[in-house]
Amino acid sequence: MEEKYKCVLSVRVAKELVAKEFRLVDIEPSRRYPGKLVFVFLNTPELDVELAKFERKG
Repeated sequence: MEEKYKCVLSVRVAKELVAKEFRLVDIEPSRRYPGKLVFVFLNTPELDVELAKFERKG
């Protein structure tokens, strides 16, 4: 079953996604990283394509 939402930790990436009109559903404190925020986006195939552009290249 596919996830309904995708979480983003990077403020820079979240800002770029919002600027490209991806749907920001919520902003909440991170449970895994205290003091950080999580930007929650509606998961779509287009979002997956856009997030792939931000993946770190090892």
